[in-house]
Amino acid sequence: MPDVTVPVPDDRVPEFYQFFGAWLAGAQPPITADSQQESNPHTGTQPWVDTDEDLVLAQGVWERLSKRARAMMNLLMESPGAKLSGEVIAQKVGIPNGKYGVAGVLAWPGRHCLAVGRKLPIRYEEGPVGESANYWIESHVAALFTKAKNQIRM
Repeated sequence: MPDVTVPVPDDRVPEFYQFFGAWLAGAQPPITADSQQESNPHTGTQPWVDTDEDLVLAQGVWERLSKRARAMMNLLMESPGAKLSGEVIAQKVGIPNGKYGVAGVLAWPGRHCLAVGRKLPIRYEEGPVGESANYWIESHVAALFTKAKNQIRM
């Protein structure tokens, strides 16, 4: 399988992961510019908030995450707001292919979040040219997903 690299504007990376996840699942992208606004599934995504509804949605997303995606989320949730490079994340949670593997791990979580109308809980910013991106989870989102995963264990 070939690796494909595409430039994506910083502010649209979470949307890209969601779009890519939907594409992997076989969803059809909008065909025309006229229909894009009303048929684009990404326009309905909302940020995660601390509500009972989002807690239930977070539980559903958590249950669908792969082992690697859970490990990555757990690592980021341990230090909310702390930015970690893709290389550091890959090393700490055993994701093959370093920073590229980390980016790949986010495709399916993006799809799961899109399915419930929420944005990817992991934030992202481009690193220096030739180096890895940085990833983090905001504190309120970390608290929500920590509560969600703990309630599933009961």
